[in-house]
Amino acid sequence: MKYPAHNPNASVLSVRAQDSSLPAFLTRVSLSILALPLGGYVLGSLADRQLQGEISWAIAVALLGLTAGLIHLWMWMKRPAPEQTLK
Repeated sequence: MKYPAHNPNASVLSVRAQDSSLPAFLTRVSLSILALPLGGYVLGSLADRQLQGEISWAIAVALLGLTAGLIHLWMWMKRPAPEQTLK
């Protein structure tokens, strides 16, 4: 997705985000939004079995994984363009 050059206020995605194919982009999004929380849920479920308590570690670690995945995805999409690709 390219933004017009005459609009300086338009947010610009990183070069990797602009030039990536749709399957590569969807893979990164799905890994960030699905795999990290799912992995956190699995680790939290193991912690729930070992640590009998009132806290649901599965939910807590899954939310932590979701937060980390969204931050990672946001940072990837807003990464500045490398100097050698600018023309």
